[in-house]
Amino acid sequence: MDAETRTEAAVDARRPGPARAIGEVLLEVKDVTLRFGGVRALSGVSFDIRRGEIRAIIGPNGAGKSSMLNVINGFYQPQEGQITFKGEVLQKMRPHFAAKNGIARTFQNIALFKGMSTLDNVMTGRMLKMHSTWFEQMLYMGRAKREEIEHRRFCEEIIDFLEIQAHRHTPVGKLPYGLQKRVELARALAAEPEILLLDEPMAGMNVEEKEDMCRFILDVNDEFGTTIALIEHDMGVVMDISDRVVVLDYGRKLADGTPDAVRANQDVIDAYLGVSH
Repeated sequence: MDAETRTEAAVDARRPGPARAIGEVLLEVKDVTLRFGGVRALSGVSFDIRRGEIRAIIGPNGAGKSSMLNVINGFYQPQEGQITFKGEVLQKMRPHFAAKNGIARTFQNIALFKGMSTLDNVMTGRMLKMHSTWFEQMLYMGRAKREEIEHRRFCEEIIDFLEIQAHRHTPVGKLPYGLQKRVELARALAAEPEILLLDEPMAGMNVEEKEDMCRFILDVNDEFGTTIALIEHDMGVVMDISDRVVVLDYGRKLADGTPDAVRANQDVIDAYLGVSH
């Protein structure tokens, strides 16, 4: 079965019949405003992400999508509003808290260690789960040895799942762009996140690479139960794989709902066509 057929089969499998079970609110963004000097990147944005869903964040260039992900994982601190994660109100989310508590992230521009192998890059996603001391690691003894064996086995499973086993020992800088994006996804999954934030996971990919990435995102959601929030400009992909879509425009929430409802929203149509209000 080729990539296109696999992708279409995965998407089609989610369309008929009753909707998949979507759980309680896992993360809520409430009235978030983010300013850089006199520029408002986000203005009073509110939405939630439910456990087990694929939640898309879309909008024209400059709408504030990446800024929103940066607020969620604590890279940016909003001047107003709050985030509630797993029922706990967090006035200030911090990157280390986000990572330790189940929020993983990929980036629009690939952020890998280009001279390291695929396996070593994926292993870095397990760092927060390692508890041996630097002395134990230096001597590779006791707990350090047991941890590395355990975590390496887990990372090998992720590598097999994403079908990059043939490249496990290849320096990632030598891999094609599409495979590098898959390695970055593998590293994020190695952290066993409850929420996976994907910033344009298919940007710059050719059609076949997009089909593969689309299939893997669906598989991660279906088989691991991972909640996913993604930014993506390919509207065909967004409408096919998302459970709900929130639309931003000039830092404000323009629409929020199912793919079909968002697709039919005239304000959304106007924003993408550049119609003046």
